[in-house]
Amino acid sequence: MRNDPWLEKWLDLIRKTSAGGRLLELGCGSGWDTAELVSTGCRVVAADIAGGKLRECAKAAPQAGILQLNLADPLPFSAHSMAVILASLSLHYFSWDKTLQIESELRRCIQPGGVLIARFNSTHDYHHGAASCEEIEPNFYRVGVWTKRFFDESSVKKLLRVWDIQFLEENVIQRYRNPKYVWEAMAVCR
Repeated sequence: MRNDPWLEKWLDLIRKTSAGGRLLELGCGSGWDTAELVSTGCRVVAADIAGGKLRECAKAAPQAGILQLNLADPLPFSAHSMAVILASLSLHYFSWDKTLQIESELRRCIQPGGVLIARFNSTHDYHHGAASCEEIEPNFYRVGVWTKRFFDESSVKKLLRVWDIQFLEENVIQRYRNPKYVWEAMAVCR
């Protein structure tokens, strides 16, 4: 299902901030957002761990650079090499310590004044596994064969504590079969 026009409100900011620079999209999946980004002229590096999804992304957005990577590993980019980082529903698979390490890597890779636009699973997202039966650590659950972290407002702020958060809002999206509750954030690297 695809009824998630969330990027529309960010496209002007993304184009302006990434003009002449690169945009890193983490967790690109099948390339829905990637195709929209490249159609507006952005130089996108689309990354995901799943090879099959990357093949779909390459078909949806052939102009994008495609990269298979595991977010649990250090990012293969030089310091300050990205103007914009987009992480839509891709930072929730990890323990809190690992999530903090990933955030540190994002800060290393983004340019000063660069923009992070991210969406996080909300603790209100019961359709997609919040408060499932096996809690590994607070708001971090085993959901089938996966692990998923769910964020409340304070945990998003804690994760982005050294960024200048300019937008933070909880929303319901219709990207999947059931409504999905997410926190959407836009923050600038200090």
